[in-house]
Amino acid sequence: MKETTYCAVKPWFANKEEVISEVKRRILSAGLEIEEEEYVKYGKEQARKHYAAHVSKDFYPHLEEYITSDKVYGMIITGENAITKVRELVGATKNPEAGTIRHDIPTMLNIPIRVTENVVHASDSQEAAESEIAIFKDLVKAIKAEVCDKE
Repeated sequence: MKETTYCAVKPWFANKEEVISEVKRRILSAGLEIEEEEYVKYGKEQARKHYAAHVSKDFYPHLEEYITSDKVYGMIITGENAITKVRELVGATKNPEAGTIRHDIPTMLNIPIRVTENVVHASDSQEAAESEIAIFKDLVKAIKAEVCDKE
């Protein structure tokens, strides 16, 4: 079944071209398409909407601080079983396996694998994808409006 999902390379990693290139290579190699891609900056409001399921958890303040600390590289991805495929490419948040983005990118950069400050986010359901894509599109729209205002 053709699906649309959202994936974002998180701060720190989004500033590294080799990381963006590797994440995109893996997505495209899995037979998926990147419909839209852009650097965006999450504010606290967008972070709370994006991570609504985690706001009440102990780790959330650190996650919010991280995701709002710098730009992220967001991508809208489509293809057959896109949500599952991207989640498999990304790997687990805790103890990701070799061959997944969350394991291989830190290994490639010779840095520790971190749970909260990990490489990438990927939608875990159709509902999450729809919500996260809407947030991403709003952020992109705001960037474009800001550029137009400056011209």
